[in-house]
Amino acid sequence: MVRRFGLVIGLLVVIIAILILFDKLVVDDKSVANQGEQPPITNEELSLSRLKEKLLEKYVGIDVKTTEEKELVIQVVGTEDYLQTVKKDMESIAKNAIKSSPLKNYPIVFERWEFTSLRDDNKKIGDDINLLMEELIAGLEDFDVYEYLVIENRTTITIQTTIKGASHEGIQLAIGIEEAIKKIVQANASQNNSYVINILNAQRQKIN
Repeated sequence: MVRRFGLVIGLLVVIIAILILFDKLVVDDKSVANQGEQPPITNEELSLSRLKEKLLEKYVGIDVKTTEEKELVIQVVGTEDYLQTVKKDMESIAKNAIKSSPLKNYPIVFERWEFTSLRDDNKKIGDDINLLMEELIAGLEDFDVYEYLVIENRTTITIQTTIKGASHEGIQLAIGIEEAIKKIVQANASQNNSYVINILNAQRQKIN
């Protein structure tokens, strides 16, 4: 009797072990399948994303990338004078952000990011965005204070102006620019009409 009881217990243990092993194999298969569907982001990509977020906390019109030569490139929309003005501060932010990342030994290179040459095939922006930017630039030419614009992530339009400070007149002018932008966006039926619009003064402060 005791022997039979021992055999039953032993059989149950074997069955439970088989079930556990089967369950583990099924979970592993699902994990592999999920990895095939959604490849994990690399440490380098994650570091680039975090760096861009850090730079965008203070600046607009920024993008970052790496090259085959293992360089970290910071792209900046603006004039050469503006690039030289912000270069040192951006480099300091970048070095601090990547000091413990896979990018820590990458030399930092700055590059002006031109958005004004809209028909350049090297600009990997959709045709719809190109069209919207062309219309915006044409409409903004009536404003003497307009300097350049940036469309980011199809959600935000940022206009850099030469308006000094935040006087009543300057704010009214910024509001006028914002209204002009809204009309252009609304007239373009193919575009998302819920853009956030930022009008910046010469000190790159939002004044609308």
